[in-house]
Amino acid sequence: MAKKPAKKASKIVLDQNLPQNILPMGERVEANKNIYISQSTYKEIHKFTKNKTTNESGGILVGTVIEEFGKTNVVIYGFVEAKYAEGTPTTLKFTHQTWDYVHGEIEKRYENAQIVGWIHTHPDFGIFLSEYDTFIQENFFKEDYQIAYVVDPIQNIEGFYFWINEKIERCKGFYIFNKTGEKIEIEEEKESSNKHSELKVPETSAGNPLLVWILGGALAVSIIVFAFISVNMLNRMKILENQQENLVESANQSIAYLQQQITILNGDIEELKEQIRELHPEEESLPEDALDEGAVDIDKGDEATASEISENKVDDDSPAIDESQGTEPTTDNNISTEDDGE
Repeated sequence: MAKKPAKKASKIVLDQNLPQNILPMGERVEANKNIYISQSTYKEIHKFTKNKTTNESGGILVGTVIEEFGKTNVVIYGFVEAKYAEGTPTTLKFTHQTWDYVHGEIEKRYENAQIVGWIHTHPDFGIFLSEYDTFIQENFFKEDYQIAYVVDPIQNIEGFYFWINEKIERCKGFYIFNKTGEKIEIEEEKESSNKHSELKVPETSAGNPLLVWILGGALAVSIIVFAFISVNMLNRMKILENQQENLVESANQSIAYLQQQITILNGDIEELKEQIRELHPEEESLPEDALDEGAVDIDKGDEATASEISENKVDDDSPAIDESQGTEPTTDNNISTEDDGE
């Protein structure tokens, strides 16, 4: 029995109408472009990038471009992995094998699709386009409708870039879409991986999401103001404590200096007293007042005694001088008499 030929997988035919069942992500886009990505493609990309935490990886975005309502609408229907690409922690290089594989996959899987951009990861580096990324965008994705999609699988943040007035600009927001009547479910999946996303999903349930955002913003501002005031108060308290410590230390130094001076003065006083005792040892038993008066009387007595001694010396010496003078003439007369006799 002959084997039946295997059925070829049917190609995906892209709808050329703008999606109606959409979920906005991030802020409202004011530029002349909008970006739409299908829910299945969005989940496929995040599943692909989830474990790409060492080197950069990426792929090609496949879709169509719809000009409507005065805007260029880039609609992403699929993603083709960039196999055989050369990735490092900071770069991703598409090789010739990569391009051959990508074009083959697009031809095999899609009916009327075109390359509308590329996606690559920044493991724990955040969302931006490096100089190397800009080079790739300018040389390989330079058409006005072609975009760049960056995903950080570690920080779980993402962002789109597109051409605006011949410059590459960051897109503030985008849309996730699904078939009409089918539910869009991506919130739980993103929260389970990481609750902190750069592009936050607005509420779709009952209630006023704007009011929630306003209250959340007010709460955030209050927390920031409170933290700022607390930091200032702590700084002022620390300054006051330092001033108090400086004052106490200065007072202690002054007291120690005064005590040192008092000790020195006491020592000087004791030395003076000792000198006084050495000069007048017999007056140690007298009171200080008596010592002062006695010192005057003794001094006067000493002066009188000195005067008397001086006078006595003069009297004692005078006769000796007279006697000597009297003898000398007598000697001269005797010599003279002898000369005469001769």
